[in-house]
Amino acid sequence: MSSKKDKIIELVNSLFDIERKVVDLVLDAVPGDVRVHAQAARKEQLLALRALLDSSIKRIEDGEKKAKKGPKKVEVE
Repeated sequence: MSSKKDKIIELVNSLFDIERKVVDLVLDAVPGDVRVHAQAARKEQLLALRALLDSSIKRIEDGEKKAKKGPKKVEVE
């Protein structure tokens, strides 16, 4: 039996497959220069997604570092 995480990963992969197929169909019907621009735009979308993922990963890692430090001693006058 698949876990919820596995089902989500499978869904995301399916969505990416559909997106690739649609883009390929559209790109086959357009002139070469349009295809070049569309592929560059697609690359930029993926780079933006990478930046978003990197930011999310960093936020998680920073939270883990704070959790490992534990409580701090504060002196009160």
